[in-house]
Amino acid sequence: MKILIQILKMILNIMLIVAISLLIFTNLATSTILNKDYILNRFEKTGYYEKIKQEAQSSFENYIAQSGFDDNVMENIVSDEKIKNDTKTIITNIYDGTNTTIDTTEIEKNLRNNIEKSLGNTDLNITQQNAINQYVETICNQYKETISHTKYETNINKALNQINKYVEIAKKIALIATAILIILILIFNCKSIIRGISQIGIVLTSSGLLYIIMNVFIHSKIKIDNLLILNNAISEVIKEITTNILDIIFTSGTALLILGILIIFISNFINSRKDNKLQRNSKM
Repeated sequence: MKILIQILKMILNIMLIVAISLLIFTNLATSTILNKDYILNRFEKTGYYEKIKQEAQSSFENYIAQSGFDDNVMENIVSDEKIKNDTKTIITNIYDGTNTTIDTTEIEKNLRNNIEKSLGNTDLNITQQNAINQYVETICNQYKETISHTKYETNINKALNQINKYVEIAKKIALIATAILIILILIFNCKSIIRGISQIGIVLTSSGLLYIIMNVFIHSKIKIDNLLILNNAISEVIKEITTNILDIIFTSGTALLILGILIIFISNFINSRKDNKLQRNSKM
């Protein structure tokens, strides 16, 4: 019977570790990759907007030689504010499903003004005018491609909505399971509640060690600084998010480890004093 009880306690401990882990990771997902404001904050922190502007200007330069225009036709056709606003529009489309399109009117206007200044008072025939129109359209499309990186914003939004739904369900299940399992552990140790609290401390300590080991393992297996996805701007954001999430996991693990050790120490201290008091009473 004692062996069966010990096995059941061990199962409860493992289940509690799983429930706590699920609760922590669902909260982590909600506050990071599933959070629009968090993503925009990472963009700010990594200088994403400046890098994307450089990417856009670099892509424009590829068409200069083909067009025969001077390099200065590309000067100041895209403002920092537009890069930032358009990026926020795309992220909002993905997270909120707004489906707003990128407006290139400003770019087209600035580019045409630069072309007119470059050509001066040159009279253009229909063929030349059509060529300019085609060039302006190409640059605008290139900007959209550089700023967006995806044509599936609606599909991504639908997927995120589903993920959010499942994460919220998992979070509620984890919260309820954690509460139930803690109560069951205390019930199984009803003869010594202090010992049950100590068992919970062991679970927290084990969970903390698990997260710390996970963090070290991921860092050893994945060279985060060498990640390259799409371009440097996107890669820097991915690196920042990955590093930040791993830091949160490590911090959570450290906090659980310290809390678990404190609970074990305090409960054992109380239990020891209780035993000493019983021994003294028995001698009297």
